[in-house]
Amino acid sequence: MTDGRCRSRGRVRFIGTGLALLFPLFAHASFFETYMVDEEDGMFDVSRYLSTLRSGFLPVPTIITEPAVGTGLAVAGVFFHESEAQKKQDASTRPLLPENISIVGLGATENGTRGLGLGHLGFWKQDSIRYRGFLLYGDLNLDFYSLAQRNLERPVKLNLKGPVVLQDLKFRVGDSHWLVGARQLYRVVKTNLESEIALPNPALEERVNDFLDQTLGDRQTTSGLGLLLEYDSRDNPLYPESGVQYSANYLVFDDAIGSDADYASYQLEGLNYWQLSDRFNLGFRVQYDGIQASDSERLPTYVEPFIDLRGIAKNRYQGRAVLVGELELTWKMTPRWSVNGFTGGGRAASSFGDLHDDAESGNSVGGGFRYLIARRYGLRMGLDVARGPEDTAVYIQAGASW
Repeated sequence: MTDGRCRSRGRVRFIGTGLALLFPLFAHASFFETYMVDEEDGMFDVSRYLSTLRSGFLPVPTIITEPAVGTGLAVAGVFFHESEAQKKQDASTRPLLPENISIVGLGATENGTRGLGLGHLGFWKQDSIRYRGFLLYGDLNLDFYSLAQRNLERPVKLNLKGPVVLQDLKFRVGDSHWLVGARQLYRVVKTNLESEIALPNPALEERVNDFLDQTLGDRQTTSGLGLLLEYDSRDNPLYPESGVQYSANYLVFDDAIGSDADYASYQLEGLNYWQLSDRFNLGFRVQYDGIQASDSERLPTYVEPFIDLRGIAKNRYQGRAVLVGELELTWKMTPRWSVNGFTGGGRAASSFGDLHDDAESGNSVGGGFRYLIARRYGLRMGLDVARGPEDTAVYIQAGASW
């Protein structure tokens, strides 16, 4: 028993040393032993640090390898706020869902992309009311392979600059798994051409440049309001291992609510989690995004949805109809450590009817690992490496993959 405890303590101090730059107070051994060591297994765990100290937060550093923006660095601070009643609860048998979670983050990449943001998640009145809100400001340099509903062989480099506000408010129906609510999406974006465009097809070049002349250089507001419907039986929204979440939302963008473009967007998403055994978990995600707009309506380049998969650059495959599916298998090697493998594919087209034949497609595959960093919340953190059709990317993950 003594040798086992010594080996466990040694592992704890080894991990703690590696994270010393993120937690300066680790240098004080008594602080580390009090707040960073799990009493149950003697492993590194930040549950008490996050739940008992007002200044406690989880730093989430990220080496950005997103193909759409290039290599860069980002860091976010995640704050967990428990209610007075929750602070007295024992979370040894079931993860606790904190009443509030706040997020502060910023980042930059080698292609000049910069951004900062604030976020808040609320699980109020015993999780009968859920709130999600984000305020983001970005100065983004992105490649777009689709403009004016035309696919391009070579990307157009655009700079998008401005604020984005996203808010969800949902109410639980009685004691059921159903929630209903509303969503707001508000963007004020100035779009500029980052570099000159030249296309081998003169007719297409003229059409694209005409589109750019009419749409770039001015700030454009897209303001939308809509409804949400959700069924959520997941065992833990922060890192689910069983249950399902099915959701649907429909947003209307109209000049009556301050939008410069008139259209509608809708999304259907299903997340499925199964515990195959004590060691293996399987997850499956399916998502459909659509846009409704008249053919004469000139939509901003960033409005159309895209194939959203690890390993595929944002906006690489866009369309007014996008369908994505993804499968992930997780193996728990120990109660703390797990490894995962995943694969997915998507299709993007101008309409739902074109998804079968006349569509662009992209597939990805990858793997990673997770560590149970906060047992009290059932929160795992780790890293994924994914390979898409054109690129390989690395992602630091905090919480659920989806």
